[in-house]
Amino acid sequence: MDDIDLNHLPYEPIPPKKWNPFYRFIAFVLALGLLLLSWQGYFYLIHPEPLSVVQLADIQSFLPDHPITPFTSHAPERIKVVLSETESELKQIANVIATRSCKKADNLCYSKALFYFVRDQIRYVPDPRFDDRLENPITTLKTGGADCEDMAVLLAGLQKAIGNDAKLVFIPGHVYAQVRIPSHRDKWFNMEATCGTCSFGELPTDLMLERKQFYNL
Repeated sequence: MDDIDLNHLPYEPIPPKKWNPFYRFIAFVLALGLLLLSWQGYFYLIHPEPLSVVQLADIQSFLPDHPITPFTSHAPERIKVVLSETESELKQIANVIATRSCKKADNLCYSKALFYFVRDQIRYVPDPRFDDRLENPITTLKTGGADCEDMAVLLAGLQKAIGNDAKLVFIPGHVYAQVRIPSHRDKWFNMEATCGTCSFGELPTDLMLERKQFYNL
């Protein structure tokens, strides 16, 4: 019998294995999901956002039943007194809003949650006596309506209740608040609660060039 030369046997290439289109689709979806989760986690670490806005009705059960002075002087030095008198109530309310809105302990997320609560849950009601009186923050929460100064004072009080620095910004005929967060010590974030389309840190264009006076709380 003749010897067989193995080096000269006919060669038949093995065709590459074809992937089932269904498995290709599953692999693509899984890869895309992992990519989105990684980006979502990174984005949350850098820009944590509240999951939702707490409703006003959800926190009104935490408001005190005892009578309070509904109005006080508009004078800036009186604002600190008002916030001091309502400190314990505002602390409890701020805690509820922050913890129900954010999935992780993060002061930036907490600050955003407080801003969006005031912006979305407190209705702007003009006050013809803007220069004469300031509404108590607890009264604002009970009534659900306030002018720009009352909204700014409520927002500043809630921010201070979670350990942030806050100040009021006075421009002709208007007031808004700013907050400084411990993890962002060099930056003051604008909080314009009367602007329903403004995000945390944003200002309407017409306010940017106005002459401003600042009052630290």
